Amino acid sequence: MNIGVTCYPTVGGSGILATRLGIELAKAGHVTHFITYERPFALQGAESALVKMHQVHVREYPLFKYPPYTVALATEMAEVTRSENLDLLHVHYSIPHATAAQLARNVTGKPYVTTLHGSDVTILGEDPSYELINTMSIEASDAITAVSQFMADTTRKNLGVKKEIQVIPNFVDHNKYQPAPCELIRAREGRAITLIHVSNFRAVKRIEDIVYSMCVITKEEPKAKLILVGDGPEKHRIERLAKKLELTDNVLMVGYRDDVAGLMNCADALVMASETESAPLTILEGMSSGLPVIATNVGGIPEQVQDGYNGFLVPFAHPDEIAKAALKLNSDPELQSQMCLNARKTVMEKYTVEKVLSQYIKVYQSVL
Repeated sequence: MNIGVTCYPTVGGSGILATRLGIELAKAGHVTHFITYERPFALQGAESALVKMHQVHVREYPLFKYPPYTVALATEMAEVTRSENLDLLHVHYSIPHATAAQLARNVTGKPYVTTLHGSDVTILGEDPSYELINTMSIEASDAITAVSQFMADTTRKNLGVKKEIQVIPNFVDHNKYQPAPCELIRAREGRAITLIHVSNFRAVKRIEDIVYSMCVITKEEPKAKLILVGDGPEKHRIERLAKKLELTDNVLMVGYRDDVAGLMNCADALVMASETESAPLTILEGMSSGLPVIATNVGGIPEQVQDGYNGFLVPFAHPDEIAKAALKLNSDPELQSQMCLNARKTVMEKYTVEKVLSQYIKVYQSVL
């Protein structure tokens, strides 16, 4: 197949999923064309005869206060569809991508598939100024997928979408993320647990709750560590909080890294305290690395984490419960070892490239 992919070229979950999916489709022999305003980060070095990049250029018009990106995107999608003889478009996020795909389909007659991500329904879905077009663009899709049942249910509730939404989960490279000895930082001392958190440091991630949990953990295990990976608007506030709580020796802020797989191997558990999540790729990366997950019982997380099996689900905004779960793992090596095995097993059963890619191909075939 000849497939056009449109996504936000960011390091966020939707951009990473779209890029990885396109690359895996190319490995399977399909031609993938990325249509976006700049090269997706995860696409660096991956272009080939089967993976191509088409940049959207937006012209400035003196009559317009804001550049007409949706029109520019739709035009590029239509032109690439015609010039490259695309079979279909696969768009990630409804606004503006599904809206642009619908305009392009009016010109080319080629179908489009929309994959829904968090902000489609949790942010835009709550804004009445976008609701009508958002709902229309999704409903007009030839097929709709969502990365979690939570996303599908929330789309129906918030946007009133009636059309069938097929749930296809995120996937992880289980060869890249796998249990292995730590080679990047000094091995943890004694039996004090080391936690890791990976995110874009936004307020919704509630990283402060994880830092507060370390106050409780270090009272029992003074050598316990928390590795915070990432960058974003909350970074400096979290740095100040760790200093205020006298945790600078326990909380290691390593910034944005391209060696996350290696850092995962230096931890004993992955921790997330988010207010809401759709289907975090980070959780799959942690579990694939053999890490139990301690995460808030919100959004699509319970679809990934089975409480007591491959991790612990804790109430939102309860740092003490995060600490309780971490200390339980720390005090019970047999439980931790079994959860490590269960975490990896979960990924191998549900979230490998092979298992997820075949589901998308079936969706593509259904609209052709």
